[in-house]
Amino acid sequence: MRKALLVAFAFSATQAFAQAGFPPPPPKVSPAAGVIDFHVHSHPDVFGRNMDDIDVAQLAKARGMRGIVLKNHVANTADRAALVMKVVPGVEVWGGIVLNNAVGGINPAAVEWMHRMYGGRGKVVWLPTFEADKHVKTLVSKDAKGIEVAPGGKVTPQMEEILKIIARENLVLATGHVHPYEIIAVTRRARELGVKNIVVTHGFTNIPGLSMDEAKQVASMGALIEICFLQFMVGPSAPMEWMRHWTVTDAKTVAEAIKQVGAKSLIVSSDLGQTGNMIHPDGLETAIAQMKRVGISDADIDLMMRKNPARILGLND
Repeated sequence: MRKALLVAFAFSATQAFAQAGFPPPPPKVSPAAGVIDFHVHSHPDVFGRNMDDIDVAQLAKARGMRGIVLKNHVANTADRAALVMKVVPGVEVWGGIVLNNAVGGINPAAVEWMHRMYGGRGKVVWLPTFEADKHVKTLVSKDAKGIEVAPGGKVTPQMEEILKIIARENLVLATGHVHPYEIIAVTRRARELGVKNIVVTHGFTNIPGLSMDEAKQVASMGALIEICFLQFMVGPSAPMEWMRHWTVTDAKTVAEAIKQVGAKSLIVSSDLGQTGNMIHPDGLETAIAQMKRVGISDADIDLMMRKNPARILGLND
């Protein structure tokens, strides 16, 4: 009875703060506790970031998060992840490589050296992002030409070699910003070659622009579809001009994807770190609140933000 009264009092106090125009008091336990953020941007970088790798790891640890995955569009993050693990013990940090031109594009040697890096924290191989053919045709010009991994729906020899390395070393394949038909072709060939862990990078926004039917197709082959909190905030009314080029995928998108594809095939991460945007744990907490507001269960949130990323990163849950 006493516990129920305390809970009721805390709830009414929180409502009172909100109604009075103040933020509620901080929770005793962060909603992001135990979460693994699979999509973290931070400094050092060539793009504007609001904090560095160590800052993010310290914040994640302070909120009780289980881990973060560092992503950089032009540089290997496996070595950085190993160093951050030494500086901030108590939180898991992984890195990887994005196959843009800075590392030679679709370059098997770059992947081979990345996974061998000291510390063993190099885990994720992202396909091209801002230099992918889909990206440049969408945001630069329809006549622009970018990197292709499966032109005409057939995986290139270099891409096939990379898939073999990913399978051999049990790495994670993330699809970056490539065309939907390339995602399907690469996922199919990856599974044939023994790749166990595949993530379709922010699948439902305009890059890559996966349809629900295409999402079902790749999910049936074992891929996870990522939905990022950054895309909750984009669109024509976004506060920063660069965010207005992206299509909104928000909590309602997550709810629909759960109905159509299932939470077992989804992963929710932040994709935050940009100058002017909120910090990563705040974004994750906000994402959780918005998902709960549209009726998504704690069990599904746990699956999409804790269990699914832990499984593909090789953690015993």
